[in-house]
Amino acid sequence: MRTKYEQPDGTVVQATRDSDWLRGESRWYPASESTPTHLEGEENPGENWESASISEVTRGWMRQRLNPLGPRILYTTAWAPFFLITSVLPLAFPDRTPDDQLVAVSLFSVSWFLLLVGFRRLQDGLPISVEGLLKKFYPFDISLILPAAIIFPLHIFVDSRLGWLSFLLFAIAQYRTIQNIISVAGQNSAQWLLPINPEDYSEEVLTEGWIGVSINFRNGTLARWEGALPEYTANLIGLTRGDSSFVAFTLMHRVGTIHDAFSDTFVSDSRFESLLLSPPLVIAGEAWPERFLATTDE
Repeated sequence: MRTKYEQPDGTVVQATRDSDWLRGESRWYPASESTPTHLEGEENPGENWESASISEVTRGWMRQRLNPLGPRILYTTAWAPFFLITSVLPLAFPDRTPDDQLVAVSLFSVSWFLLLVGFRRLQDGLPISVEGLLKKFYPFDISLILPAAIIFPLHIFVDSRLGWLSFLLFAIAQYRTIQNIISVAGQNSAQWLLPINPEDYSEEVLTEGWIGVSINFRNGTLARWEGALPEYTANLIGLTRGDSSFVAFTLMHRVGTIHDAFSDTFVSDSRFESLLLSPPLVIAGEAWPERFLATTDE
């Protein structure tokens, strides 16, 4: 069964089979014959959480895998250095193109545009507002990009060798930027869902540490974690698929990318201990509809 459902940002999506909605689509994992039952880095919630089973009708929280992050940036991050390197060729070997400077600038611009496109593909939501100039431009290494941009025009008026220094700084900045993007994309992407009756939701069902944003169930943000998290925010999101309603527990990196809260990265980090210790709601929710569960022949 294919279902239209509404994402947290209000976008209506024509989805795949309901039975694939939680484990993910098989095409996301071309190296496997079918959808893997376990991905490297995935962990289970602690004993305080009531977790549901993917193979039988139960109540509780269940992981919903999202589109893997790595493939979203594979081609853009791979081709960006190529265009950056080729941008110096018209200048190193002049008079072999109709306009050496135009060709060099075009290739240079393409290299950075590819990184921007790849970064935008990673974002599942709006970036989180942060203080500090360097953090605002993350994952782009503005600490090197800015001086490189300042030095570049000086090669025209002061010394042509400054142009090569500028290029070197841009090259190092691009390498660091790519490493930052890879770091963000290297995490599993998932959120944790609890099926509920919308009438059962209120601010009273939130556990300690959660601040309500909406007093009633809705599609969109319901509550936020009030504790400090390094580089992340945690939210409860209301969403629907077909005639089913869910509360989604999400952990979002400050660049706007959703990561799996129950991965080895966060479970082993004491800074996330309070967040992951107990479920965000005191209610057990509704039983999982059978259409979302794995069929016996899969």
